[in-house]
Amino acid sequence: MACGRVKARACALVLCLAMVWPGLLQADDDPLPRSPEWASESDAMVSQALIGTLYYDFEKWLPRFRQRIADLEGQPATVEARLELMKFHFYLAGLLAELSHVLSFTSKFKVQSVRDDFDRHSRRSKELAEEILEREGLTREQKAEAYFFLGASEGYVGIVEYGAGDLLSALINGLSADNHLEDALQLNPRNSDAYVGLGVYEYGNTRIGGVTNFLMQGGRDLRLEGIRRIEKALEGNIVSRPLALKTLIWFYISEEINPQNASAESGDPLSPAVCRRRALELLQEYEARYFRENAPEGFVGNKGLAMMKAIQFVLDRNYAEARKQFERVLRVSEYLEKEKGYAINPKVSETVKEGIRFCDLMVSSVKAGQEDTKQVCPRIRKQIDFIESGGSMVEYESKKIRGEIQNVFHQRLKEMHHDRRC
Repeated sequence: MACGRVKARACALVLCLAMVWPGLLQADDDPLPRSPEWASESDAMVSQALIGTLYYDFEKWLPRFRQRIADLEGQPATVEARLELMKFHFYLAGLLAELSHVLSFTSKFKVQSVRDDFDRHSRRSKELAEEILEREGLTREQKAEAYFFLGASEGYVGIVEYGAGDLLSALINGLSADNHLEDALQLNPRNSDAYVGLGVYEYGNTRIGGVTNFLMQGGRDLRLEGIRRIEKALEGNIVSRPLALKTLIWFYISEEINPQNASAESGDPLSPAVCRRRALELLQEYEARYFRENAPEGFVGNKGLAMMKAIQFVLDRNYAEARKQFERVLRVSEYLEKEKGYAINPKVSETVKEGIRFCDLMVSSVKAGQEDTKQVCPRIRKQIDFIESGGSMVEYESKKIRGEIQNVFHQRLKEMHHDRRC
């Protein structure tokens, strides 16, 4: 990709950076050979820590990153030490971002201490990057790192400001992030993790649509381009692989239900059939790589994986298996609350229970005659009314995509209502 194309991607970049974890591991043909400083301690630690977040090991990794930051703060302020400090602050912000996903933060729910901590470390990483770039005699590798983390940190700061309603400041940080990531890519075009972020931007901005897409992308449909960027990044050795896999699965599930693809031919790369096949392949890879044999003993399960599987099973009309996955989300959430003391968004439990009720209704529909119509019809009507009054079976921040998922549930209920002649 030509770096000049990044210029138009200003404020939407703010929205996409939260969904991926930018890193600095490159492919084998990277034109920048890794020096000992480049292959740093932070790169190795974050790779382990990011996988640890899948098992909710935040208590293990957050203190380690905080201690390393404290140690680096006390060292002589060499370029190498400041680069490491910059990266540890950024990666700690990334761990806190993942914790916010586990707690299911939305615009209406957050834990302020986590949000403030995330904000503090994002800003500190940004300050350090700016300090480093003012120094004389930086190598090309050092400049590439500093520009990359400066842009990524500005994106994180922009996320916080956007969520707080400070749109002007978010826009300014988004523009700066855009420019600095362009600088980083000019120095090192092999930064595969950076292209994950760009892919998320292109897809997400198109899916948001409306004025945002018109201003940022000229109204172009870049869903496929965005997906292909992430697919290409997965061919390399990237730090953000767990997040890239998870994000791509959601994108393909989203395209399965996207009304824009309803009339697509079967061979179209965004047709429901193609997207379903790829979603299933990625779900299998994600589960096999991180959860089948590699998960720690006694691991209760990953609620993000369970939710993706539940939605896919609903799309496949396999309601019995979907119910099992909704139940798993509920069990994991209860475990995190009761055993680990996590403040999970209460809406998660409410929406998942509605998903379980939905699956129970759907299972009963294939057992015609086993339940009296007079008993089941009020239950169907109750769930239809629940959805039509704004209720949800999925707690998803994007109103548009949440609405499309809800439309699937709503249509299935209407079909059942008709078939039962309620």
